[in-house]
This record gives sequence, structure tokens and C-alpha cells, in this order.
Amino acid sequence: MRALWLVLAGLLVGSASPGPAHSQGPAWRLATVELPPSIGESAPQQGYYAVLLRRILREIGTQPEFEFLPPLRTYERVIAGGVDGAFPYKKTPEREQLLWFSEPFYLARVRVFLAQSDPWTPQRPDDLIDRGLGCTLQAAQVPDALREVAASGALRLQRVPLIETCFRMLELGRVSYVLTGENTGWTAAQAMPDQGRSLRMAPLVVSEEPVHLVFPKKLPGSAAKLRAFNEAVRKLRKSGELQRIELAHVPRTPGH
Repeated sequence: MRALWLVLAGLLVGSASPGPAHSQGPAWRLATVELPPSIGESAPQQGYYAVLLRRILREIGTQPEFEFLPPLRTYERVIAGGVDGAFPYKKTPEREQLLWFSEPFYLARVRVFLAQSDPWTPQRPDDLIDRGLGCTLQAAQVPDALREVAASGALRLQRVPLIETCFRMLELGRVSYVLTGENTGWTAAQAMPDQGRSLRMAPLVVSEEPVHLVFPKKLPGSAAKLRAFNEAVRKLRKSGELQRIELAHVPRTPGH
């Protein structure tokens, strides 16, 4: 009887164990940069990119471990295979030689912020070329619509570590505009002493930038991770779950 009881107990324990889809595999080490509110070590829940990635990786049966590094160090780490992946990165032919790019897990909107007293309003992205010095984040990547003019030197951008510094420079007249993500800019503006009343966001959407997770081709397991990640993104996007996470966690700007 004791032997029978042990067999039955073993069956019950086995039946209560989670299936493979819910078992926790080794965490994925993901390198990234400080871009609050989308991703930041001190941001609530480390930002909405982190919330999205945790849910996507939970679907795979793992979880992320984020490493916050300077932009150049992040890139060096991922191409050398020192981490399982990194984000956010734009596709370029050079990067695609070294990295696998996932399906986008988010679509970021790049906007222009101006002083409230400035009557000028850009109508097209290339209007920024003749507008003088602009400001953007050190870690930000130039939008596709401006990549060629930036490479030629026709687009002048001062790069700083914090977007709040850009806004102070704008208030002092040291730069003519600030180029940054819609949510990054709006959240930082609301945190200013005047809650951003001295600033305005131009109606122009400079570009909509897909946000990718990249995997180093140098690591043998990267191709399998890429397939699993893409499958999870498609599934959660189709079910509407990623959209619900965005509604719950992404800051709302005026008109949205």
C-alpha cells in the first residue's frame, strides 16, 4: 500500500507541475540605454518597454535581466555576444551584418518641440535643416526621414544625456528646437517647474520608428531566440494584449 501511495502521490505532483510553456528558463540578458519613460533603471517598472518585454518573454517561458549601459558600450556588448540581446536599435545595412532584428514590439513617434513663443511650425522633416541648431538625446538614433541630411552634416544637433537639458537650452534660446520621442518629450515637459507651459509640440510627426530587439549573430542560440520572440510578438499582438499593455502604461499626449 505504501508503494501504491507513493506512485499516486508522484502522479499528483506531476500533474500539478506547470507545462513547458510556463516553465522558467534562463533569463535573457538584455543591454539597453536610459531613455525614460520608455526604458530607464529608475523609471516606474523600468519603463513601458520593460513591461512589454517582460510579457513577451513570459510567453516564451523566460524573463529579462536588463543591463543599463552607455550607448556605445551597449552596442559593443551585443555585437560581441556579451549579452543575449539589446534594444532599441534601428535597422541599417551595417548592423544587419552583425545582428538579427526582431519584429517590432513597439512603434515610437518622433516629434519636434518648440518654445511657446516661437511662431514657426515645421511642415516637413527637412524643414529642420534651415532652422539652426537643434537638440536631442545622446542615445537617440536619427529618424529615417533625416538620416541622409544628418550624415551630410546639414542637420545640426546638439546631443545631451538628459532631455531636460535640451528643454532648458530651448528656453534659454541656445537651440531652436528639440527632436525626441513623443512620450519622452511630453513626460519630461510635464515634470518641468511650469509643467511645460513654455513649450509646445509641433503637429508634425517626423517619423514613426519601429522598436526592435536585436540578437548577436555571434551567439549560436540567437536564431532560435529570434524565432521564439517573433512568434510571441505575433501571438500577443493578434490577441490585443500588447495593445492593452500600451494603453495601461504608455503616457498619453494631448489629442491621444
